[in-house]
Amino acid sequence: MFRKTIYPLFLVPVLALAMPAQADEVRVGLMAQDIKISGIGGVKGKEEGIALTLEYVADSPEFLEWALKPKPYAGGTINLSGDTSYGGAGMLWRTSENGKFYGELAFGLVIHDGELELPSPGDATTPEQALEFDRLNRENIEFGSRALFRTQFAAGFRLSDDWSAELVYEHLSHGKILSNGSNEGLDSVGVRIGKRF
Repeated sequence: MFRKTIYPLFLVPVLALAMPAQADEVRVGLMAQDIKISGIGGVKGKEEGIALTLEYVADSPEFLEWALKPKPYAGGTINLSGDTSYGGAGMLWRTSENGKFYGELAFGLVIHDGELELPSPGDATTPEQALEFDRLNRENIEFGSRALFRTQFAAGFRLSDDWSAELVYEHLSHGKILSNGSNEGLDSVGVRIGKRF
């Protein structure tokens, strides 16, 4: 429990140090984790709960204009129930900087504190151990890799020149690229507000 609570709290500020001192935007939100949407994603309902998100988004660097002006971001997500939390960085592309409505696509890498692999109940040597292995498999996602890809889609509404509100969908998995291990993944939906500087 200590690891799942304290580790992510240190991870977010460390990632934020990699960003410029003057961030273009700061975003905070709430996500419902481990959801199932019309059959998309892997096994769901193992780590249901609410998570707090925090992100710093920088201005797009000039040298990336050729790539449709992506904005670098760094941030983290802390599961308020003590389940999987994570932090990472990547790039995001926004359809409009000044329009009332906009869409957003983000892609990056995260490091998480969840389970990599779990013992199979079939490998148990006692009935008690089989029950414990079964419980672990019912309550924990098997990610298979400490590093995961993060893909995120958002639909935003600009409340003012400085403030915005967004609906967000996010998927985490290693896609059988970063590892050959289990790949149950994590899907989340939520809302967040952003403040531009």
